[in-house]
Amino acid sequence: MNGAPPTGVDVDLMSPDVAATHAVYTSLLGRGSTDGAFGFGNGSLRVHGDGAAGHRVSFGVDNLADVQRLTKRRGLDPDEPVDVTDRIDLPLWPDADIPKLDHLVFTAPTRDHALALFGATLDLDFRLDRHIGGDTRQLFFRAADFVVEVVVGADPAHGPTCRLWGLAWSAPDIAVTHDRLTSVGMAISEIRIGQKPGTRLFTVRDRALATRTVVIGPT
Repeated sequence: MNGAPPTGVDVDLMSPDVAATHAVYTSLLGRGSTDGAFGFGNGSLRVHGDGAAGHRVSFGVDNLADVQRLTKRRGLDPDEPVDVTDRIDLPLWPDADIPKLDHLVFTAPTRDHALALFGATLDLDFRLDRHIGGDTRQLFFRAADFVVEVVVGADPAHGPTCRLWGLAWSAPDIAVTHDRLTSVGMAISEIRIGQKPGTRLFTVRDRALATRTVVIGPT
């Protein structure tokens, strides 16, 4: 934005049981939180208990005041679950088997809505539009160090705004991460081949994570 793509994300999840969600993210990431936030290589994650607020994602940008004025002129709806924040100081986790987010998944009411919000308003780089069956399609947008996937048409009762649908975490050695999470008793699927060539992934099935969760890595 303003010539520089967003760098890093602050993810804010709503949970009916904040303590349980903190505990399961400690197990998933293999590390605790600092001042209530879980740091990872391209952002941070916090949990709140206010159901009215829902899930939100803030994209880190340079020149925050300028970008806020720009998104206001472009008509960023405050009801959308996205915003901008100061460029995020990215922590390094060289020894972590889940060091960062690979991508975020949103749903959108229409393709045009997704393009207007993530492309025209937030300046993410629109990379791919893929039909995946029926009336459903995937749109992919690129930021500096993560991807935003937007699924359109998956929910016929979709409201007027986008929604954060899930998180995909990056694991450089997916077998190591799968073994670690199995050893701590986390409910996870078997490893399977991903839709993106050269990837494998597994699903994490603990509802306390507060959103759909997969872990993805190279083959």
